[in-house]
Amino acid sequence: MRRQLIAPDRGGDPAGFARGEGRSPSGSRRTRGSRPAILAVALVAAGGVAHAQPAPDPAAPDAGPAAPAAPGPTAPPAAPPVATAAPSDDDVGDQAISAELGVAAGGRVTPGGLRIAGQYLYQLSDDDWFAGVASFTYGSGSAACFRDRGTGVVCQHGLADGAGLELQATIRHMLAPQGAFHPFVRLGVGLGVVRFGRDDVSGFTIPAHGGGGIRVAIAPGVALVAEGDLVLGFGSFSRGLGSQPQLGLAIAAGAEFRLK
Repeated sequence: MRRQLIAPDRGGDPAGFARGEGRSPSGSRRTRGSRPAILAVALVAAGGVAHAQPAPDPAAPDAGPAAPAAPGPTAPPAAPPVATAAPSDDDVGDQAISAELGVAAGGRVTPGGLRIAGQYLYQLSDDDWFAGVASFTYGSGSAACFRDRGTGVVCQHGLADGAGLELQATIRHMLAPQGAFHPFVRLGVGLGVVRFGRDDVSGFTIPAHGGGGIRVAIAPGVALVAEGDLVLGFGSFSRGLGSQPQLGLAIAAGAEFRLK
């Protein structure tokens, strides 16, 4: 048994509904009437977005380009190396050593004979050097002491008698050079021991030294040196001699070598 569907009458054309037209004339009017409302809503939304973005103020000054960043601190330039002058051939140098050979003249209780000496020089100022000297004197060993009836023991040694060892602390002062020659003077004091073997006499001496010499450079850092030394002091001796004067003269020559 079939059921018959009957469409309600909406005031339209039944024939049109029967022909399959899926909408009535009244439905078409509702669709056309909603289009203006949609357009109005879209315009209102677009206007709100435009109002949310503020317009640039024409009165505001132009900021211009951004200022460049301040430069950071720069490292100071490195100091140039200090040039040091090379020492000349005639320069004694800060330190030097020398070896000398010569003769010493003594007498009485001052030893004399062959003189061998070594020096160590240390610069103190532009013209002054400390000179530490070690010297050895070797002479003959002949006996020359006798007992005097009035004064006791008396020694009459010759110019080249006896033996002695001495350490000196002196100052060498360089004078103005005279061409290739560089003169100097030297002053100081020493401590020494003296021995006259054949007479069995020995003593302890404190002599003062004064003298001078000439220095001539022959190669870089090498020089020839010749000097004279006057000795004046006193000593204390055995065999009842007691305190006795010291008086002598030494002349020596040698080579000097600059260390630095």
